Amino acid sequence: MPESKVLDIIKERFSVRQYKDQPIEDEKLNLILEAARLAPSASNSQPWHFYVVRDKNKIKALGEKMPIGSQVIINSFISQAPIVIVATAGPISILHKVVAFIVNKRWFYLDVAIALEHMVLTAWELGIGSCWIGWFDEKKIKKLIDIPQGEEVVALLTLGYSKEERLPFPKHRKSLEEIVNYR
Repeated sequence: MPESKVLDIIKERFSVRQYKDQPIEDEKLNLILEAARLAPSASNSQPWHFYVVRDKNKIKALGEKMPIGSQVIINSFISQAPIVIVATAGPISILHKVVAFIVNKRWFYLDVAIALEHMVLTAWELGIGSCWIGWFDEKKIKKLIDIPQGEEVVALLTLGYSKEERLPFPKHRKSLEEIVNYR
């Protein structure tokens, strides 16, 4: 079987929820952001914007903006992360909104997700862990980070050096036979 460095990274990577108190070097952060910038998007629309939050007080406040019931779990690791990226879609043009309505697909969300995954894989290659966060109170996040009208928060991404060397348990993934059909 041919070798793949990217596949090796995908196999090793896990969601990090315990971070060292160690800042991320600007050079590494810029590589991570560059990976997102180079991501593909529908019609090359590049509908994303990334707010890099480094201020410890704002990071702590982000953790407190989670829906009731999740604050204790999620806040405990968000506040440890040296960086939280707030990823938004938008502003979304009228043309893209019309197309999204006609085809019942909101490609801009997928585009932002692809860019975030580019960040996740690049971060891991650089020795930096991450964790996607999709459960948050968008209105509170937008107000805290001062996100302009017309942008929608798609996800948050914590970044930092992991305290854990690897997952304490094996990854469970369905087999190819369970998820792939050939026609």
